[in-house]
Amino acid sequence: MKKIYYLLCLLPLMPLVSSCDDEEAEVVLLQNPESQPVTLSSIAPDYGFVGDQFTLTGTNFGGGVDFIQVFIGENEAEVLTCTDTEVKVLVPKEATTGRISVRFMGQEVNSDLMFRVMGKPSVEQMKPLFGLEGTQKAWGFVGSEVTFSGSELGGSQEDVKVIFKGATNTPAEIVSWSEEEFKVKVPEGAVSGKLTLTVGSQTVNTPYEFRLVEHATVSGITPQQGYKGCEVTISGKGLGDETTKGQTKVWFGDKAGTVLSCENEKITVKVPGDLTIGQSYDVKLSTAFETVEQMLKFKVVEKPKDFTGNIQSGYLANPITLSGTNMPATADALKVMFGDKEGKILEYKDGNLLVEIPSDASIGKVKLSLIDAGVEFVVNDEFEIKAAPVIEYCDVAVFAGETMKIAGTNLSALPVTVMIGNQPATPTRSNTEITFKVPANLSGDVKVILNFGENVRPAECEVTVLPAQTGDITNYVLENTSSPFAIEGNGLKGWNTNSIFYGNPYVEKDGNVWMALNGKNNTWNGALFQSTTLPRGRYQFKVTVAEDDAAGGRDGVVFAVMKGENTDFPDLTNAGNRPWYFVSEDEVLVSQSVNEGVASVIGTHTIDLEISDASPVTVGFATMVGDGNYLYISEIKVEHIAE
Repeated sequence: MKKIYYLLCLLPLMPLVSSCDDEEAEVVLLQNPESQPVTLSSIAPDYGFVGDQFTLTGTNFGGGVDFIQVFIGENEAEVLTCTDTEVKVLVPKEATTGRISVRFMGQEVNSDLMFRVMGKPSVEQMKPLFGLEGTQKAWGFVGSEVTFSGSELGGSQEDVKVIFKGATNTPAEIVSWSEEEFKVKVPEGAVSGKLTLTVGSQTVNTPYEFRLVEHATVSGITPQQGYKGCEVTISGKGLGDETTKGQTKVWFGDKAGTVLSCENEKITVKVPGDLTIGQSYDVKLSTAFETVEQMLKFKVVEKPKDFTGNIQSGYLANPITLSGTNMPATADALKVMFGDKEGKILEYKDGNLLVEIPSDASIGKVKLSLIDAGVEFVVNDEFEIKAAPVIEYCDVAVFAGETMKIAGTNLSALPVTVMIGNQPATPTRSNTEITFKVPANLSGDVKVILNFGENVRPAECEVTVLPAQTGDITNYVLENTSSPFAIEGNGLKGWNTNSIFYGNPYVEKDGNVWMALNGKNNTWNGALFQSTTLPRGRYQFKVTVAEDDAAGGRDGVVFAVMKGENTDFPDLTNAGNRPWYFVSEDEVLVSQSVNEGVASVIGTHTIDLEISDASPVTVGFATMVGDGNYLYISEIKVEHIAE
């Protein structure tokens, strides 16, 4: 059956084309040529003169001369006819002997098929070669020789010029020459890539690219001692890559190791399993290109055993100790596994491990094992991982003499002692909460430490202790809150503004300094604020307005307490003819308008707030104030209300 190929761009014409096709024809749309790759199988004849024809046989050629290109080495040949399985080609005038390759719809197919052009200089072989059939390259070190074999290679040595990539200014030195073979020396500066060969005035194809090889050197082996069957790394330079791995050999004495990976600067090898414990071995490396004369040393040692320490159980995300006899000299290649999760080695000294159980390990019984240089040693098949206390919340502020709260999970799993500052506290606890009374004589920022025992890491948090009092606590939680306000630079000390707050946030009038909220078109939604922390409880914020323009227009100011530190204030709106309010209340604990149009707002405005958890907050003003409008504030006060 013949195949008829159509490009995807011809799809709209398919009904017309199909009506003319043979009923037996198989129509193939060339939307994805890679799904039907081109193959090359034979060439006949495989030699000829310029202007002769030859036939290339294979599959999936497409049946159209416009879709396929055929090359002899670097020289493109003219395609005369094409079916799905045969291409007839004309040998071009500039061609010399070379390997056949094909390009078809984005595919490039190389082959080992060679066409010899008669009456022209011809290179049919190069040595030395490296690689698998079809991907071979000639190779050499700087200063080593590369041999070219063929026919009609000039009338004298002077006719031959070989240029290596990277050394384009000087032809390579010709070491020896005949009409059938010549040798060149790889020059300084050469790099891997295509060679340029000319014989007289004729540019000649070469059958292989060139690979420059660096002489291998070794600098060390890690670890220098280990177990039978362990993995070691040989370091150095010029050691190869994944293409050379199969021809790279590492010997421990007369025993061959297994090369696992190969890179330019390191080779990973599995040590033979039949070495003798206690014996040191000479380690020798042979790359795909040479044998390295430098020797390394590796000593085979006994495997770890007789494990001791916390090898029966431990707590999630907490450390255990582990030791034994014949432990590794270093932890460089050591892993401690809890099931399929790797623990974090915190300390390793003289064979004694301190390792943290990973937080994502499974609760329950798992296999505890050591893996050193790829060899596993089971410590305990039924090591038990227990749920440890986890702290998820601590009060960040509290009044002296009142109760502090700490929340989390598994808090009743183990006994706990509590220290706040340098004083002990008596805790009351459940599985999710620990509470205790804060000593009345504490104040300021102090550290809280919860100790659950030697196998569980202590938990710590910071808390701000405010004096045990109700009423005015402004000086403990806010800065610079009454006239005369302290000026710092172009602002008020302790207060921040957002990027669209207009003007200086203060005014000097009648010998006093007030907080000033001014306005200007296109700078609405300004903000003036500072951050603090408040213990849980009930509060009243009192904002005293000293002066207001009462001029109407866009003249809104909203006082607010926001969740979190330095939290952005939402935009303001007065939709629905309401006093100005926030478009979103998601982060707002409390808000209240303190200025609205022509209504008089001079006096003290009271805002009530109750918070259930001690937390950071942002306190301040959001402004929607137009040209010429203003609001002057003489005091902001915070009062703690007794329960």
